Amino acid sequence: MIAWTSRITWPSLAERADAGAEGRRTMGRATTAFEARLRRPTGALELMTDLGEAARPVPGRTVHMLGGGNPARIPEVEDVYRRRLREIACDDSALARFAASYAAPAGDHAFRDAVAAHLADRYGWQVTDRNVAITSGSQTAFFALFNLFGGECTDGGRRRILLPLAPEYIGYADVGLGDGLVVSQAADIEELPDGFFKYHVRFAGLDAVDDLGAVCVSRPTNPSGNVLTLRELERLDEFARARGVPLVVDAAYGEPFPGIQFAEPGLVWNENVVLCLSLSKLGLPATRTGIVVAREDVVDALEAFNATTSLAPASTGP
Repeated sequence: MIAWTSRITWPSLAERADAGAEGRRTMGRATTAFEARLRRPTGALELMTDLGEAARPVPGRTVHMLGGGNPARIPEVEDVYRRRLREIACDDSALARFAASYAAPAGDHAFRDAVAAHLADRYGWQVTDRNVAITSGSQTAFFALFNLFGGECTDGGRRRILLPLAPEYIGYADVGLGDGLVVSQAADIEELPDGFFKYHVRFAGLDAVDDLGAVCVSRPTNPSGNVLTLRELERLDEFARARGVPLVVDAAYGEPFPGIQFAEPGLVWNENVVLCLSLSKLGLPATRTGIVVAREDVVDALEAFNATTSLAPASTGP
């Protein structure tokens, strides 16, 4: 087992504090622990800063934004969105829902109903709108979920989030409110013909984490594109349930949308699984719409998180 941190090597907080203690003060006051953690360099910050700089308008330069999970712009898809925007603009009630009214803190009711109905119809799951929460992007969902399931506990203990296969999504590394929230295990590597290979979960040793709060995987995995087999996903679900912790499945690139997973079809969901989806890979990253499908108490916690941090998620995506 290894502690999971950003792939980028940065000076430690103590080193930065020693090097510029005065520079870490604002208007004469000492830096709070939260500010110091928020300001520290992270992989996600470097990634998104790079994307932001690439998107800066420069005369004579054409940039195709394909880095960091930004989806390609597909004209036929964007034609559908343009048509829908025109319809919204011409419909008073739709415009009010789109921009002129707060959504519920768990997200737009009609959209949550539609997501639940689609999942029930496609997979036969027993889900309703009370199993669906909307967040301001999937990254916000992971911040809430990782600190909901991991970190310091009211009984004085501490729980960690296990990534059972690495390499994994860099954005998980730094969402904790404190250090050491995430722990990972290196993957087994299966060598295939013609120089190809595949990552597999190394199930031996997962029990080594005794302070487990949740298990989290992305499927397909970002950035490798690896797709856990359905049996691996089922085994992780069995492992998580045996340990009494949730399994978080990040399916931003997978099923049921955007539908660009071409191997190992199928999903696993039950009341112990927290499924995370996104509209970003459907060509709508700027709407910042994350979708969480979970049991009702998890949705209730995300509803409270939304109300506290942002009052309500945006309705532009839904």
